[in-house]
Order: sequence, then C-alpha cells, then structure tokens
Amino acid sequence: MSASQDKKRRQTERMEGTDKRTLAEREAAQKAKKERTRWGIVGAIIVVFAVVIILLNTNLFYSGTTAITIGDYKYTNADFQYYYSNAYASFMNSYGSYFSMFDTTQDLDDQAFDPTYITMFGGTVPESLGEDASWKDYFEAVAIENMVEITALYDSAVKEGYTLSDEDAASIEEAVASFDTAAESYGLRNGEAFVSFYYGKGNTIESVSALMERGYIASAYAQDKYDSFEYTSDELNAYYDEHKDELDAFSFEYYLVSAEKEEVTETVTDEETGEETEQTSEKVTDATMAAAKETADQLLTAAENGRDEGAMSFSEAVTEVAGAEAEATEFVNTLGVNSLSYLPDAVSDWLTDSSREEGDMAVLEVEDSGYYVVCFNGRSDNTDYNAVNFRHILIKATDEDEDGEYSAEELTAAEDKINEIYDEWVNGDATEDSFAELANANSEDSGSNTNGGLYEHVGKNSMVDVVNDFIFDPDTKPGDTTIVLNESSSYTGFHLIYFVGADEMSYHDCLADYGTGTVEGLRQPDYNTWHDELVATYSASVNSFINWFAKV
Repeated sequence: MSASQDKKRRQTERMEGTDKRTLAEREAAQKAKKERTRWGIVGAIIVVFAVVIILLNTNLFYSGTTAITIGDYKYTNADFQYYYSNAYASFMNSYGSYFSMFDTTQDLDDQAFDPTYITMFGGTVPESLGEDASWKDYFEAVAIENMVEITALYDSAVKEGYTLSDEDAASIEEAVASFDTAAESYGLRNGEAFVSFYYGKGNTIESVSALMERGYIASAYAQDKYDSFEYTSDELNAYYDEHKDELDAFSFEYYLVSAEKEEVTETVTDEETGEETEQTSEKVTDATMAAAKETADQLLTAAENGRDEGAMSFSEAVTEVAGAEAEATEFVNTLGVNSLSYLPDAVSDWLTDSSREEGDMAVLEVEDSGYYVVCFNGRSDNTDYNAVNFRHILIKATDEDEDGEYSAEELTAAEDKINEIYDEWVNGDATEDSFAELANANSEDSGSNTNGGLYEHVGKNSMVDVVNDFIFDPDTKPGDTTIVLNESSSYTGFHLIYFVGADEMSYHDCLADYGTGTVEGLRQPDYNTWHDELVATYSASVNSFINWFAKV
C-alpha cells in the first residue's frame, strides 16, 4: 500500500473511530465508567447499611416504620415487642412456677418448642407454628395472635362508640406511676428507661399507654358482649338436665375395705428366650378379695340395722366393724359426682343411677382393690339457693423453720399483715374498688389476685369451710367484711373477705348459664362463636424486612 493510501486509511479510521488510538481511548473510558458504576453501587450499599445502623441506633427502625399491618391499623416493631413481652410474661405467670420448659438464660431462638406441657394444662398452640419452631417462634406467634384479637375487638368497639372509662384511665395512670418505682428497683434512671428496658427498644411511656388504652377498650367491649347473652328458664333447665350428673350436688358417705396383699410366686416365661423363672411379688388374691367382701357385707348389715333401729349412724357402723381407727368419708359435692375423678367408675355409676334414693346403701367391687361400702344421702339440683359473689385477700402463714407446723409467732405475723391491709382499707375509701386494688397488690391467692380477689357465681361447699360459713350466712349483707383463719393440709392463712352479694339467679341457673370446671355452660360457647367469627375477619401482614433488622 502506498504512503498516500495508508494516510488516507488512517484518516478514515479516525473519522470512523476505529484507529488504534481511538479504540484505546474508548476502552479506557468504558473501563473508567464501569469502575465508577461499581463504586457507585458499593457506595450506595454502604450508605444503605449506614442508614440502617443509624436508624437502629436512633430507634426509628423500631418506632418509625410499619412492622405489622392488621386491617386499617399499622403497628411498629416497638408495638410488636410490647405484645411479645406481654405474651412471655403471661406465660411465665401461668406456668413458670410449676416447671421449666426452657432455659430463660439462653436465646429462645436456639431452643426447640415443645407443646406437651402447654396442651396438658389446657393451653392452645398457634396453628401457624411449624414442626421446627423454637420457643421464640412460639411467643412471636402468640403475640401476633393477641394483636389480631385486640385489634378486631378495639376496631369494633370504636365503631360502636366505645371510649376509655374513667376507671380504666385511672388504672393506666397507676401503671405509668409504677414505672418509676420499677426503674429504681432495676437501677434505671427513670420510668422511660424502664419501659424501653422491659417492653423493648423504641417503646415509650406514651406509646405503651396508647397500647394499654387500646387493650382496655377491647376488653371492656368483649366483657359487655359476654354479659349481653340472655337465656330463658326453659333453655337453662334443658341444659342443666342434659348435664345433671355433672352439676347436681351429691351427698354421700363411703368406706373402702381394702383387700390385703399376699406374697405370690409365679412362673414367668421370657418371650425372646423361652426361659422360665420364678418371680415373687405382693398381689391381691381371690382369697383376700373374699375376705374384704365378707367385712364389707358385715359393715353394710350393721349400717342398715343401725339405721333401721335409729341407734347407729353409717360412721359408727364403720368404727364398730372395721375398728376404732377406721373412719368413714363424708362428702357433699357441689359440682357433680363426675367431677370426683378419684372415685372408681363403679361408685360414680351407682351414685348417678336415676333410680337412686336417699338412704340407699351398697357394697361395690373395685377390681384388684377391694370393696366400697357406700351410703347415699341424696342429691340436689341446686335450685334451693342463689349463688354468691365475694372478694377476698389471702395472707398465708410462713413455716420459717420448715418443721411442718406453724408457731404462734408465724401465725401472728400473718395476722398482723392481714390486719394492716384491713386498716389501710378502712382508713381509705373503704369501697369495693379500693378493696379490689388491695387484693391485686397483696393477696397470695393466685386464682384471684389479678381480678381484685373476685369470685363470682359461687355455690355452697365450693370454698373452704371458714369462707363458706361467712358468705352463706343469712345474716351477711353486701359490703360486710370479716377476717377468718383457715387451717388445712393445703395451706394455713388468713382471709380478709368482702361480701359483694348474692346472684339474682339460683345456683342451678348459674351453673347452666356460666358452667363450671367440667361443663361449659351456655354462655361461653355463644361468646366464643361471636368472638371467633369477628376475629376471623382480621389478619396480620408482617413486614419481614423490617423485623429482620429490628429483632426482638
């Protein structure tokens, strides 16, 4: 190629941008652009993480972003932590004193959830939990379930015009005032610091108070709905008749003639080897069962003859036949014979037989055990009196030296404490509400020290004798108070009792309406149906991105 042609070619390449110099410049420019883009992306990522760190440190991720949406309501991660903390605290209050299902000092996320004990004690497990759930997963699921329930109730309450009552407002103020005291006990600077410490990062007294208000309104709405159900006499009677064996009050006496055990040697064959060995054990035999039957028959005859002659009670017949140390068990059960789970089926079946009449006696065999001699004193349908309502404060005596007995000093300490509480009440407002506040603050009865010491729809013989005697004394009037000492195998302590008054309904109708431990009653299933249908229309949408960063 001639020099002129080569020059012309280079000019053309330069014009088209295909000469070596231009290509090199272009490559360098593209490389520089890529570097700028790459470092731009890296820079953006750094900025994002920097923002995240800043947000986490300034609580904005916890209190300034939406973590969960339920209906029209948006909740922050701080709100979620509040409900999580409450779910955990509620669980520990219910189950913590009985057993330890996990290590509270270790991360709950690393501990496999076991539902066994929860279901054993009548609790429920959220359906959302998977097979590999941790205890942290469990509490999170419970927290979200509670949030959905409260939101559903609160939303409906607001739509129906519900507002916070003065009483509930006072309760919130009291709770807020307690934060400063709690802060001091934890070594924190103030109530605000305690709220953040206890309920989780991002929570403030203002935010917690708002959630408390929402909970109180939801609870008031639910209670009003529960109270709104009404039933006719025919409906109550029909339900009661269907469950009368579980609801009637049974009165009876019994004595168990136990069959003696004898040493028995048996030949036992090993299933795998076929080897035979002689094994000796103590067992009830046909001979000892026959001997027990003979004694039981003698007791029955003595009791029947004594009754006919008007000279001997069932208890006296037991002593005469079985010996001076033998004692009959006399029982009056307010809640139905079927609630006495320790009774053999043979005894329960005999007591609940529709043909049973007052004064009937029988000898009933219990296989490999002995014979029950039973005297039926009657059954009642609980229509002859009205149920009662009362509040109480229990202060137990403390067995300081653990010798199984209470000294005069130990009893006096408990008595002084209950008298101090009584004096505080008398010298204060001396109202039912102030009594309830003192019960929540002082009572050692775990069954009522969160509801003002209240027991409602109580039947005769449902409480310990000293309490029962006061609340069912015909001379006891609404507002009356007393202090009584209970001494039993289960506890020794003083009860300060405030009598609220009698129900308008008979105990028969109360049982059919409100149920008892073994029977639901009419009201609870109706409320549950209403509640579940309402809550089912609400669901939680979780912002997993926010909650990934702002973990509980």
